[in-house]
Amino acid sequence: MKFKLLAVFTFTALLYSCDDSTTGVGDFVSNLDKIEASYDKYKVTSRTLRLEKVYSRTNKAYLGKYTDPDFGQYSADFITQINCPEKFELPEHLKEITGASLELYYTNFYGDSLATLTVQVDTLNKIIEDSDTGLYYTSYEPKDYYDETKTPLAVKTYAAVDMSVSDSLRNTSDYYPSIKIDLGKAFGERIQNLYTSKPEYFKDAYSFINNVLKGFYVHTTQGDGSVVYIKDIWLRLNLDYYVERESTGEIDSLVQGNTVLAASKEVLMSTRLGYPEEQSDNSKDRLDELVDEKGHTYLKTPAGLCTEVTLPIDEIYNDERHKNDTLNSVTLSIKKYRYAGDENSNTFTMGIPQNVLMVRKSDINTFFEQNKTYDNKTSFLGTYSSNTNSYTFSKLNRLISNIFSEIRSGEEYTEDRDKVLLIPVTTETDAEGNIIGVSHDMEVNAAKLFGGEEGEELNIEIVYTKP
Repeated sequence: MKFKLLAVFTFTALLYSCDDSTTGVGDFVSNLDKIEASYDKYKVTSRTLRLEKVYSRTNKAYLGKYTDPDFGQYSADFITQINCPEKFELPEHLKEITGASLELYYTNFYGDSLATLTVQVDTLNKIIEDSDTGLYYTSYEPKDYYDETKTPLAVKTYAAVDMSVSDSLRNTSDYYPSIKIDLGKAFGERIQNLYTSKPEYFKDAYSFINNVLKGFYVHTTQGDGSVVYIKDIWLRLNLDYYVERESTGEIDSLVQGNTVLAASKEVLMSTRLGYPEEQSDNSKDRLDELVDEKGHTYLKTPAGLCTEVTLPIDEIYNDERHKNDTLNSVTLSIKKYRYAGDENSNTFTMGIPQNVLMVRKSDINTFFEQNKTYDNKTSFLGTYSSNTNSYTFSKLNRLISNIFSEIRSGEEYTEDRDKVLLIPVTTETDAEGNIIGVSHDMEVNAAKLFGGEEGEELNIEIVYTKP
C-alpha cells in the first residue's frame, strides 16, 4: 500500500516538477502526452572513516582543551598573522606606544564555562610562504615556526565566561566576550622603533609580516574543560599622542587613544588539533575504536570522523530492467540516532552538525584547498532536519550520470570511483543569503548515523522515467 501511494505521489510530482537536468541511462525523447514513471531502490554501504588531517584555513580560530568521555581528549590552538592595511599610519605627533594587547573575541564556546585554562602567546620566527600548504591542515607542527625554548611573549589565565563582567552587561547585545592578553611594554616599544625608523615596513600586509611581525602562535598550556570559537582577532596598540589646536596649528594637548590591526582573510589563520602527549595514545585509540564499530557510523567534529558511503554504481549501471530508462531523481536519506556516543554520557550536550557535504572521496583535498562550493553535480549539501531526524541528499542523478560517463569513456577503474564522503561543514553566505563558501566544521559537534557494515540497511532511491 505504501509503495502504491509513493508511486502515485512520485508520478504526480514528475508531471509538475521534473529535475531540471534529468540524466539518462538510455535516451529521453518523447512525443507522447504522458510520461511513465517507476521507482526502485538499491542498497548502499557505509562505514566510519577518520581523516588524519582536516583543512583548517577558515575565517574562525579555536582555542582550548577538552576531555570527552566518548571521543577522548584533544586540544585546539592556532597560528595567525596580523594584517596591516595599505597606507597604514599612526598619529602624526606620536609620543609613545604605551602598550599592546592581543584580543580574541569569540561568539560561543563548548564545555565548562568556569573551567580555568592558561593561554600562551609566542611570536613566530619563520616567515610563512604561500608554498607552506601543510599549515592549512590541522596536523601541522607549530614547533617548526616558533622557538619553544624562548620565553613566551605573554601568558594569561582565563575562563570561557568572565565572572568579573556583570550579568547586566553580559546579557546585552553589545557585549562581545573576549580574552585580552597583555603583550607587554617592550612589544609596543619595538613596534614604535620600527615605525619611526622604517615606515616602509608598514605600507602593506606583506611588508609588515616580513619585517615587523611574522605572526603569533596561540596555544593552551594548562587546564582542561572548554573550547572557545574565535571570530575576531585584534592587535590593539595603546597610544599617547599630541594634537594641534585648529586655530593656530600649534601642539595643544596630549591625548590617549588606540589603534587596531586585525587578522583577516588576506592573511593566514589556521587551527591545529592536537592531543596532549600524555593522552595522545589513549585519545587516538578511542577514535580508532569508534571507527571499528560496525553497527552504525559517526560524524564528529573537530576530530575528523566522517562517514564513507559506497554507491551501488555497477548494480545500477548493469540493471537490464532500466537499460533504456532515464534517471529522473536519485535520493539518499540517512537517519541519525538520538544521541552520539554512549547515550549522551557527556556532561555537556554536543551540537548536531547542521550541514553535511557529500563529496567524491577523490575530490576531498581539492574541494577545500581550492575554496569550492557545492555544485549539485559532484558535491551536494545535506541539511539536518529535526522533523525527520535525518540528512537527505537529492539530485544525485547528476553525480551518477557523471560516473556513468566515466565508465562509458573507458576511464581506468579506481577503488574510490563509487565512494563519497559525508563531512560536516559550515557555510558562508552573502548579503542575499546565497551560499558562497564551504569549510570544515571545526566546532564540537557529533552525530551517530544509521548504517555501518553490520547496521540497519541504507538504500538509495531512484525514480526512473521513460516514454
